[in-house]
Amino acid sequence: MLSPTYYDVSTVADCLSQFPPGPLDEYRKRSSFDWRKMKLALEGEDVIKFKFEVWSKLQSDPLFHRTPWEELSRHEQRRITSLRLRRLLEFQFTSENDYLANPYLVPAFVQAMGQYSWSLALKRMLGVEYFALSAKAGYSKSDEIMNEVTNFKAVGALSITEMAHGSNTKKLQTTATFDPKTQEFLLNTPNLEATKVWSGALAQTATHAIVFAQLYTPDNICHGLHSFMVPVRNLQNLHIYKGVTIGDMGGKLGLNGVDNGFMSFSNYRVPKSSLMGHSATVTEDGRYISRVKDKSKRLGYTLGVLSTGRIFITLMSLTNLQTALCIAVRYSAVRKQFGPSKEELPVLEYQSQHWRLLRYIAASYVMQNFFGSLFRDYVDFVAQAVTASLDYQIRIGAEIHSLSSCGKAISSWLTRDGIQECRECCGGHGYLQAARFGELRDDHDANTTYEGDNNVLLQQTSNYLLKFYKEKVEDNQTISSPFQSVDYLNDFQNILQSHMKLDFDNINNIIEAFNFLVCYLLRESDIKYKRELIKNNNDQFTAKNETQIFHFRTLAIAYGESEAIKRFAKYCKDPELPMDLKVILDKLGLLYALWTLEKYESILYEAGFFQTNMKPTSS
Repeated sequence: MLSPTYYDVSTVADCLSQFPPGPLDEYRKRSSFDWRKMKLALEGEDVIKFKFEVWSKLQSDPLFHRTPWEELSRHEQRRITSLRLRRLLEFQFTSENDYLANPYLVPAFVQAMGQYSWSLALKRMLGVEYFALSAKAGYSKSDEIMNEVTNFKAVGALSITEMAHGSNTKKLQTTATFDPKTQEFLLNTPNLEATKVWSGALAQTATHAIVFAQLYTPDNICHGLHSFMVPVRNLQNLHIYKGVTIGDMGGKLGLNGVDNGFMSFSNYRVPKSSLMGHSATVTEDGRYISRVKDKSKRLGYTLGVLSTGRIFITLMSLTNLQTALCIAVRYSAVRKQFGPSKEELPVLEYQSQHWRLLRYIAASYVMQNFFGSLFRDYVDFVAQAVTASLDYQIRIGAEIHSLSSCGKAISSWLTRDGIQECRECCGGHGYLQAARFGELRDDHDANTTYEGDNNVLLQQTSNYLLKFYKEKVEDNQTISSPFQSVDYLNDFQNILQSHMKLDFDNINNIIEAFNFLVCYLLRESDIKYKRELIKNNNDQFTAKNETQIFHFRTLAIAYGESEAIKRFAKYCKDPELPMDLKVILDKLGLLYALWTLEKYESILYEAGFFQTNMKPTSS
């Protein structure tokens, strides 16, 4: 969430015109704040104007016109998505300097395009922006490639996942072996299970792919996973190069405008310059040189770009939730049913509708702020990459990786459930294709899986926390992380002696409850993990596997939710925030915090944080 220095709605009056008269007038008159001022608080002037520019251009071009009842075949969805992608590049909304001046324009563009079509947004993000970012970060001929991408002569794809391995990237089997005689790498797919799968835009469109493969030197030593810029199709006729096999993944539950493909290699040669990244190089005589000596850290350095995808999935999720809520709340305000007199009431007046929708509205605000603050942290991380020490980069990268992993899981599950609740809140009318819930649900569903299955990603977060707990308890160190998300663990012994304060109107009390919850789950997880280690003859994998449900998984979720609440509470203390907005935001933050804490009642009673003899205060 952005915090502009002023909230003058006149600056965005042309972009946020008042709604025309209609059936929602009565509810809009009751508002205690100006919605345009809230929009400024959430996004800022530059983002609002940029989104307006994007949507205005789409609205003015017949190519982007669509009806809510259109039914297109998969072939037609792909065809129209490719045509629209080309037109988007012709529009040239922003330059690289614009993005550098205001990085928030990047997520603004993703949101603006996603609310129109996620197939188009993803094809643009993966084939252009994400591909360009990766190329500039580590490809020596990036200017040449980007010139071709800008002119729609080239489209990129990202090829990481294989048929048998996704989250376990260390076990990817595609190989890239250096040949000093020709100064080339030979790419090979050793077996069917090593086939690259799910690469977006690869089936019919992509001309280049960033391929992740195990790097081998001539002495047959494997140096771990590295990325390579690989041309896969002829730019002139799109014919697939010899040595490369590409196919179509077929129809999907959603996002059928994106042509996901599979790919395999047979002694396919690419030049030495194809090796991407600045963390390693191979000499002409085939010696491997790395500036990151620790192999595990080298892998983290190579895969650091993946945090970008997980952070943006958080944005995509909250965008879908906001879209569904907008539809459901407006419908609920005009749909009337029953009432205390002859006149029927809008269903929005019913307590059950409040309970079903308002908690998700609160969640959408908290998650928008969580994304915004995490994105800001990521931008700072990228900006410091040139000057900061490698050790500091790794520490920041690890914390962002931990937060983006649990944040992606929490937000995508929240939206999955929220879309369904919104659909049911609209009754039978919500089941219509024109209502858009089906499209939202189907297109969103992939967010729970790609860039890492949610349950697997939560293990990344719990492993991160367990490392700090060991440093504190066993090594008696003072622990700290760059964004302070774990710093309160230094006081875990005192925290575990605390009890719930029954002033539920105070967000600080809820935050204390979450601090207790995380500390308790971390301690109990460690106890069970060590017990399983002894039981399984020091087999760490089995011990962690037997501790996932009680309590590593719950620990990671609670830690992520707690951090989201803390960041929102911090934002609400911004002295520049107008009081009429602060009153609303405080209530939304408190509602989300209480709703979230409710899930953990049984654990908190078990832990002794809730005492049976406690009585609520008179207030």
